[in-house]
Amino acid sequence: MDYAELFVIALVLALDATVYSFSYGLMLRVRRVVSSLWLALTVGASQMAMPLLGFWGGLELRSYVDAWAPWIVLAVFLLLGLGIIRHAWAEQEENAASASPLGLFSLLLVGIATAIDALAVGACMALGDLIGCLLCPGQVVLAAGIIGAVTFVCSLSAFHLARLLHHLPTRWLETIAGLLLIALGVKQLF
Repeated sequence: MDYAELFVIALVLALDATVYSFSYGLMLRVRRVVSSLWLALTVGASQMAMPLLGFWGGLELRSYVDAWAPWIVLAVFLLLGLGIIRHAWAEQEENAASASPLGLFSLLLVGIATAIDALAVGACMALGDLIGCLLCPGQVVLAAGIIGAVTFVCSLSAFHLARLLHHLPTRWLETIAGLLLIALGVKQLF
C-alpha cells in the first residue's frame, strides 16, 4: 500500500470538512471545545465509513467493469476534482452566521455532506489499484481509518485555528485539492 498516496487522498477528502470546520470555528462563540470535538468526531467517522461502503459496492461491480476500471476511476476523480474546483470559484453569498452549536441531526448532515466524495474513493479502491495495489478488505479498513483520522485532525485544527487564520485563501486550497484528485485519476491510466 502506498501510504504517501493514501495520505494525499486523505488530505483531499478532508478538505470539505476542514473548510466547514474553519468556517464554523469563525462563527461559534459558545461551547467551542465540546462543539469542535463533536464536529471533528462526526466528520472523521463519516470519512471513515464512506470508503468502506464504497469499497463494498465497488466489489459488487468489479467483475462487470474490470476492463474499464482505470477509465471509471479517472472519470470519477475527474468529476470530483472539477466539482471541487467549480465550488471553489463559484460566487457564494455569505450565509447568516449561526452562533449556536450544531444539533445531532445537523452534525449528521454535515458528516454525510462532507464525506460523499469518500464513497466514490472507496469504490475506486475496489475497482483499481488506487493506492499502489489492489486492496484486501483489511487494508481498506486501515486506509479508511487513516482517512478518518486525518479528517478528524484537520477538522479539529481548522476549527481552532480559524481565529488566527481568517484570511486563509480557501479558494486556492480547494483548487489545488481538485487538481490533485484529477492527477490521481490520470495516474490510474498509467
